Amino acid sequence: MASDPNEADALLDLSNIVRDDRLGGRGPADLIRVERVGEALTSLYGAERALMLAVADDSLLTRKDLFLLPQQRRTLRGWAESGLILTAGKADVPLLRIAEATGLPIITRDRFSGHRREFTWLNGSDDAILEPRTDRYGEVSLHHVTLHTKDEWQISVSEENDLLVQQGLTERAEALDRFWSCPEPRCPRHDPAKGPFVLLPRVRGGRLVCDQHGLDMVDLGPRPRIAQLKIMRDGREVRRFPVAEGTPVTAGRSPGPADLTPFLDDTTRRGVSRTHLRFDLDGPQLTVTDLSRNGTTLIRRDGTMHDLCGGTRPFSVGDRARIHPTLEIIRSGRRYPAELAIERVSAPPDEPPPPTVSF
Repeated sequence: MASDPNEADALLDLSNIVRDDRLGGRGPADLIRVERVGEALTSLYGAERALMLAVADDSLLTRKDLFLLPQQRRTLRGWAESGLILTAGKADVPLLRIAEATGLPIITRDRFSGHRREFTWLNGSDDAILEPRTDRYGEVSLHHVTLHTKDEWQISVSEENDLLVQQGLTERAEALDRFWSCPEPRCPRHDPAKGPFVLLPRVRGGRLVCDQHGLDMVDLGPRPRIAQLKIMRDGREVRRFPVAEGTPVTAGRSPGPADLTPFLDDTTRRGVSRTHLRFDLDGPQLTVTDLSRNGTTLIRRDGTMHDLCGGTRPFSVGDRARIHPTLEIIRSGRRYPAELAIERVSAPPDEPPPPTVSF
């Protein structure tokens, strides 16, 4: 292990590697996997030794159920206390920042799809990742992989998955279909119906708790279903807006959350109607209806094109409604858009259930 990036030959996504049971060892996490990728790195570089700078999630040190051998957990804690490894709430961003500054490859199976907006250099890179692979005899080797460019919706899916993992909600996603309140009146999570954002709770010890205060969250009933859409100009996101179930949203040159006027010039303005498109959410299905005089092209995720011509079509994740060659509306890949502003929601029930929620 190296504690100085200038001495390292590669970066190690420690949490990812010690949890990879394809690399041998026993249990959910095992330090023998670090030793094996270290040997593979020396073999790749043809050197007597190779040094890795390791970054780990905090949870790797705090969770007691990961390592079968308590000695390994003590070893890991000793590494952290001596500065031999770096720790962070989530290791991805520190890893990528060090990689960006040093050019060192990262040993991991992760493709960092949820960080492609911040670290655009990842797209198309063929030297950022060293992936460990195991042959039929159990020998571990490292291989450079190409990070193919991701579509906007794919990045959104990955961002959401990263957020759910961070909050411990990966296997508790059904909780995101409901409103949760922190008992602390001054907390921004106290009244989700009035707050400008839907803030995610955290799973801790089998309960949903407030990230800020650590208090058990109160179930305030079902949250309205929402779809997230994005206005794209020249391939770049310029605005997001929500479509709530039972509340259609029109996009065009009229005031509202999907007002396209700020993104139009004199040339494009003539081709956009005041009410150009209408989006309706009915249960899980979002539809788009063409209300314009000049038409809209619907581009499916597989690349097929349809002229809406005043019709209504399903609008699925990855689809694009092209209003003009430089202006499109796309659907986000997020199933649970946690950062969306909710303008009006149903009033929560007067008598919420008990505050402790167990799974």
